[in-house]
Amino acid sequence: MPALQKEHVVQLLRPLMRTRTVLEPVQGSPETRVRGRRRQYAAPPPVPAQPHVAREFAATRFGGFPTVEEGETWPLCNGCADDLTFVAQVDHSRDGLHDRLPISFFTFFYCWKCRPWGRKRERGGWLVRSYTALRRPKVLVHGTEPDFEERHAVPRLEKSLPDAAGMRLHCPELWDLVPGDSGSHEAWANWHVVDRAALGLTQERARAPHMRNGAVAIGGYPYWANGGDETPFCTECTQPMELLLQIPPSELTDAMWGDVGTLYLFMCRIHTQHTGLRIQCT
Repeated sequence: MPALQKEHVVQLLRPLMRTRTVLEPVQGSPETRVRGRRRQYAAPPPVPAQPHVAREFAATRFGGFPTVEEGETWPLCNGCADDLTFVAQVDHSRDGLHDRLPISFFTFFYCWKCRPWGRKRERGGWLVRSYTALRRPKVLVHGTEPDFEERHAVPRLEKSLPDAAGMRLHCPELWDLVPGDSGSHEAWANWHVVDRAALGLTQERARAPHMRNGAVAIGGYPYWANGGDETPFCTECTQPMELLLQIPPSELTDAMWGDVGTLYLFMCRIHTQHTGLRIQCT
């Protein structure tokens, strides 16, 4: 098989470029104070009309209690009928620095009793609530304390290109040139050229060229932790969904999936009511 030339690889990669927002841990928040090792919560006051107050309620956070529209209740698992666990919420309109999906805010809940992985024949066990606008938001307190300690994030913009596994879907021409389904020394050398070229284009903070798209992030391409590309397709338009949120093991959350698992949420850009979930473990 012929050796790939960096110049040709760059030509194939440039049209695939996306942006993504990396969410990095930050200490403290205006809404909460740390007392000992746990955060204490009080029932929130009624939301004043000022937009900046609503924005504080909608702040991106992992753990704690979720922001909902007035009248919404705590979601139940449609598999076991138990309460879902609140994992995270994202102020997409403020913290989504990338070419974001057409929503302003979303929350994510998961059931650790049913433990869905996004496979076929699974029945529920997770929920994404998305909003084009929050009109009368409130913090929904559930029980005496949250399932996970509340933690906050600051956004950072990065460029993003598919990892090696993602090339099969997003750039089949390059996949065939490597070739991606070969484990030969020549194919590994070609992947090295691809990874170096991609990192040179994105200039992202990756631990290694082949480990692009890591970290907690919204948008861009996934870093497939262990296995092939599992991007779900919209059942309505049949197009690949886009990455909504990626959660690998992180200081941002104590939530864990399997053995050092990474969770991926997807959403269709056209039909935002269609979402998908996948999990891969190392």
